[in-house]
Order: sequence, then C-alpha cells, then structure tokens
Amino acid sequence: MTDLGLLAIYFLSRKGLEEPFNDYGIRWEERETEELISFVRAASEEVRRRGLSPAIPSQYVRITQTLRVFIGKKELKIRPMAKSVLLLFLRHPEGIQLKCIADYEKELRGLYRRVSRSSSPAEITTRVSRILDLFNNDLNVNIARVNHALATLVDDTGLYQITGRAGKPKRIQLDRKWVIWES
Repeated sequence: MTDLGLLAIYFLSRKGLEEPFNDYGIRWEERETEELISFVRAASEEVRRRGLSPAIPSQYVRITQTLRVFIGKKELKIRPMAKSVLLLFLRHPEGIQLKCIADYEKELRGLYRRVSRSSSPAEITTRVSRILDLFNNDLNVNIARVNHALATLVDDTGLYQITGRAGKPKRIQLDRKWVIWES
C-alpha cells in the first residue's frame, strides 16, 4: 500500500463514522469541502516531510524472481532482448550512454540468459553481441520496443520509458523507490 493510501486510511479512521445527514444543505457541503481541503493539505505536507518525489507514479514496477515485469497489476510482455534492455536500465538509475553499452556486456548477457528461452551459450552471445555493436541498430530497436510496450500499458509513460538526449545518458526517470525487485 502506498504512503498516500496509508495516510488516507489514517485520516478516515480519525474522522469517525458520524452520519452526514445530521446537517442538510450548503452547510454540510461546506464542511465536507473544508475537511477535504484540510486532508489534501495534510497529505501534501506529509509527502514533503517524507521527502517523496513530487512525480508520484500511478503504479509501482514489480520485478519477480523469474524477471517478469509488472506495472500495477498488468504484466509487461515484450521480447526477451527488449526485456533485458529494460531491466538493465532499471538497474542503472544514473543512466547509460549508448556508446558505452559494451561496458554492461556481462550484466546484459546474464539478464538475457535468465529471460530468454535459449539455453545455447553461443546463441546468447550472438544476440547480445548484436546489441553491443554500435554499427548495428538493434539497441535502438529494442529501446523503441520497450517504450512502445510501455505506452500501450500505462497512461503516464514519461516516468517509465527509456529516454535521453543524443550523446547524453539514456535513463528511466522513475524514482527507484517505486521499483520492487522480489528476491
């Protein structure tokens, strides 16, 4: 449950179970509006106090032990190499410069080995090598696949997609406290 959800439960439990029909008309509506405004102010203050990011995603990202990726309750179903690229970028919040992708070869190979259906080390090496080859467009194609799949799954894609300016590190903007890696 999110921090805001817990805060809402706390507020509602403090409010009590009084009947709203005691007061009819505008006075009752004004009181409810004032209570709601007060709750929103208290929740905003609690978010600031806890140092939470102002860009709160609508859903957590959950990665299971078998590296299945869920955003909220929906599973992100993409090809194994695209999933490996996504997981690599999720592991590196600082971002990755595409020209330095070869520095992540061992990590990418390990991720791909776990999510692919292939058990052949030669096939895994060949496919990962194509991603690492800067003269090949496979890395950009897989980033585009990830971003397209995310766009069809969530509304607020800006936080979840792999983005970055040319020549600068590409990264996923999502604050990593919203990513749950199951162990």
